[in-house]
Amino acid sequence: MKVRGNQSDGGEDMYSSTHWHAPTHEKIHAYHKKNTIWKKLAVSVAAVATAIGGVTVTTSAAQAATNRDSYADTVENSTFQAARAKYGLTEQMSEGATLHAWEWSFKTIEQHIPEIAAAGYTSVQTEPISAIHTGNKGKIFTENWYYVYQPTDTTIGNWVMGSESDLKSLCATAHKYGVRIIVDVVANHMTATWNAIADRWRKSDLYHHDCNDGEVQDYNNRYQVTHCKLLGLYDINTSKTETANMMHDYLVQAVNDGVDGFRFDAAKHIELPNEYDGSQYWNIVLNNGTQFQYGEVLQDSISHDADYAKLFANNSRHGGGVTASYYGVKLRGALSSKNLNAGNLNNWDNAAGGNNLVSWVESHDNYSNKPDDYGASLKMSEWEMTMGWGVIGSRSQTMPLYFDRPVGSGGSQPQFAEKNQLGDAGSDSWKDPQVVAVNHFRNKMNNAKAKEYMRNCGDNSCLMVERYIKDGNADSDGVTVVNMNGDKSLAGTETTLDDGTYTDQVNGGTLTVSGGKITSGTAKGGKISVFYNNNLASVSANPTGGSFKTDTTKVTLHASNVTSASYTTSEGASGSYQDGDTITIGAKTAVNGTITLKLQGTDKDGKTVSAEYTFTKKDPAAVSVAYAKKPSNWSNLYAYVYVDDSSAATLKQNAKWPGVAMTKVSAGDSCGKDGEYKYEIPDGFDENVRIIFNDGNATNTLKYPADTTEGVDAAGLKIDGTYAWNGDTTASGTWTARSCAVVTVNSVKIDQKDFTADLAEGVKTTKLTATTDPAGVNVSWSSSNEAVAKVASDGTVTPVKAGTAKITAKSGGKTASITVTVTGEIPPTPVKKNTIYATKPSGWGKMYAYVYTGDGASAVNNAAWPGVEMTAADNCDQTGYKYEVP
Repeated sequence: MKVRGNQSDGGEDMYSSTHWHAPTHEKIHAYHKKNTIWKKLAVSVAAVATAIGGVTVTTSAAQAATNRDSYADTVENSTFQAARAKYGLTEQMSEGATLHAWEWSFKTIEQHIPEIAAAGYTSVQTEPISAIHTGNKGKIFTENWYYVYQPTDTTIGNWVMGSESDLKSLCATAHKYGVRIIVDVVANHMTATWNAIADRWRKSDLYHHDCNDGEVQDYNNRYQVTHCKLLGLYDINTSKTETANMMHDYLVQAVNDGVDGFRFDAAKHIELPNEYDGSQYWNIVLNNGTQFQYGEVLQDSISHDADYAKLFANNSRHGGGVTASYYGVKLRGALSSKNLNAGNLNNWDNAAGGNNLVSWVESHDNYSNKPDDYGASLKMSEWEMTMGWGVIGSRSQTMPLYFDRPVGSGGSQPQFAEKNQLGDAGSDSWKDPQVVAVNHFRNKMNNAKAKEYMRNCGDNSCLMVERYIKDGNADSDGVTVVNMNGDKSLAGTETTLDDGTYTDQVNGGTLTVSGGKITSGTAKGGKISVFYNNNLASVSANPTGGSFKTDTTKVTLHASNVTSASYTTSEGASGSYQDGDTITIGAKTAVNGTITLKLQGTDKDGKTVSAEYTFTKKDPAAVSVAYAKKPSNWSNLYAYVYVDDSSAATLKQNAKWPGVAMTKVSAGDSCGKDGEYKYEIPDGFDENVRIIFNDGNATNTLKYPADTTEGVDAAGLKIDGTYAWNGDTTASGTWTARSCAVVTVNSVKIDQKDFTADLAEGVKTTKLTATTDPAGVNVSWSSSNEAVAKVASDGTVTPVKAGTAKITAKSGGKTASITVTVTGEIPPTPVKKNTIYATKPSGWGKMYAYVYTGDGASAVNNAAWPGVEMTAADNCDQTGYKYEVP
């Protein structure tokens, strides 16, 4: 949920202490901004397990039938088990790693399920899936992400996550890959906007009206915490059977759709069974057919961690429990100081016990809070988060939850860089090779029930998480080394591992153990080293499917721990292969056709291991095209195109903002409509391409999608084909795919020949033109060296400095080029008499010169105050800006 203020782990609850004192109770400060509901509040810090009687009860209340049994449908299903075993995922959800696909839509998660399984995640956690309040801010993150935690009904589907049919499709696909789905549930409250709540839930008696129908006043008072509003959010009357039944039926429907687990938001704010008013809410709600359930119970003096953990565990299969919120605080502190003291990090600090906990390096609340709040993680780097995953991901207990940050956000970057939208995939850090290796290490060790031992290696900047069985077999053991300092020799370090040689699955190299000591091996500096012998049998291909625009493409085949590895393609090719071999596909497939690649091998037990990939051969002449109507109040229509890739060293864009002017649709355009403009996406912009329409003014705000928060750029529209914008800048604006006949370009020719430009004669531009077959198709221009000669979108070449540059015209898949040779130097501009030069002080946006003569009424100035803006100086200047006095 949404939070503002200091808190125990930056999540549901808050306290204002800047240091952790387990027995101390701190005062809370609520923060309410305008009409926005800033999530939850909180208080002290000590975990106190207070027995609450009657945590189980039998009820005869009418409820929807529990049809699907998630555990039987997965763990007790041979087809699912085969898929799970293929990727080496853990049998029990509590023992594997879970990816928190924060604000990803159902469709987005489904698209990434093959990668998620290959990365070793046993489960994926989604956002709340019920009907929710509309933020009216599009799909930006800023001041908008938290609406998924403001439900309006208990129906499935919302504007961030997608439809119920999308959920069903996601679950079906996940199960094909042996992955299970956890859904976040808001069962404590509805939105604060009364009229937004659905009719069946808009009844006064369905809500608590304590605290004078107001908010919690005393967060040390458990009755208020469970019966009063959280900052205006309507608090469900959880003592009523009617509310419990409606919530229960909603969850049963989700399980029937394929969901396997639930995370309950603000669980501490719902009373335990029989704690007040004979409440049976939890006993009714948790009886839903799922296999893993846990509650957001952030630790303080009234959190009853052990009681809630028992409640959720008793309604799960092999796990379930509560959140290890304090451990997250402790771990982040250790990471920030590079003090990974094994004795400190060994203790989970929760009365619920390690087997009934969900742990994290950071949660979505830790990340989304104010950066200076206690427990906030925003300023921590992705590297620190990865190092933290090496700790909790390698340990034997808790279900670790990997939070996926938004693209290009956090650390030294903005909290919400708005490089992706709600519903899109976030950062790629979840599939970092180190993270993936830790996941697979965890899966192997937990499936084998390996024990755990933690020790430091040399100093506290280096931590070893050893997993061992003591069966005399090195293949059963392993160790993850989290090293936050330089390269470190591990020779001479004591260990519980059996004698043998262990391979670093991340960095290469080996570690050798003999007689209870490491005899050789190095932990790479600033890295996670994962030493174990990965015996998981697998066959795979790289790339893992997708599309290509060339006539053929190469695919690299991999095989690990299998014999008789072989491949077949739908083009008729087949054969055996060794790990690392490459094959070529596409020659026998027509444009827009698909190629199926099947791989298989035999593991040590004689079982067949297989994989299948699909590739699409696209027309090399086909391009992505944007069509748009120019809004009536815009003077021009420009297209700014960029590749949305947070991992790239530099931003790939069609031009600096505001981009490139769009051209009016010609009469021969078979796809455009009268009055529209068009822009053809340049070659090389193949994946994760976005476009922002604007009026060409670099300093104004006329653009679509429009910014909804001051200082935050809205993400562009995705484009991977031909699309059209209707020119409406309001919420009624549409961006829709357009089916058009593909025009194949046969040839392109530049009408001019190579030429020379002499700068000594001044900067003279040259307009190039191109002839295409068929005529009238779009042509894009590029320069091989813009430092020598630039070329505009209309073919106009401008010489810059001496040298040579190749100017290329491209249409479809065809190109033509000429060479431009630039000679000489630009002659200096004569300096006019009375020219002022000045250096702009730091912090000034612009430089103005106010010039005057005379005094009083006779004074003459160059302009009213502040005068005339100075211009960037020419090559005679010494300091940067100039002004020529009239």
